[in-house]
Amino acid sequence: MDFLEILREDNDLSDLLCDVCDIEILTEYKKPEDEFGHLTYNIAGKTFARAGSGSEYILLEDGSVGFWGSEGKCGRIADNMKEFFEFMVNCPYWLDYLDEDEYCDRESLGEYAKEIFEEHMEDAGDMEFDLVEAQQELADRLGIEKKADVVDILMRFYHCTKREPRFISTYTENDGSMHSGTGSLFDR
Repeated sequence: MDFLEILREDNDLSDLLCDVCDIEILTEYKKPEDEFGHLTYNIAGKTFARAGSGSEYILLEDGSVGFWGSEGKCGRIADNMKEFFEFMVNCPYWLDYLDEDEYCDRESLGEYAKEIFEEHMEDAGDMEFDLVEAQQELADRLGIEKKADVVDILMRFYHCTKREPRFISTYTENDGSMHSGTGSLFDR
């Protein structure tokens, strides 16, 4: 299933994804952000979506999905597009799940995930849609499963962020000095 094609052809679905997950699907692939030639990546790819902050989702040459954050975070987040959309729909505010200490065991992670989701449900009162219904509609229309328990999805995400080779960005200053990340979104 070509998720990007579906979303590019269905503006209502694309708008819903943007509202729920803060993901704007681009009409075509773009070159990843390069900060006017200062920013490079160790794995080639093409940007297929952006967040409202300017962060980018990049389809990497190996078929996995990387994330470059406008604040400098960079790393792999899914092993393929299907896993990316499963993760986004089931954990739409995924940046809130970046506390590595919570991934020590499945039970702790499950409690942590429930707490985060309850916070999002409280915040959802200000939204123009019902979060649970919107997630279910996205899942149904994209042909993925909406899960009540997201521990498996979060563990898959966690292991993906840690696998080698990591997706790393390097910023080169005008003086030639370079700054590279670790390639793990969990690193502070």
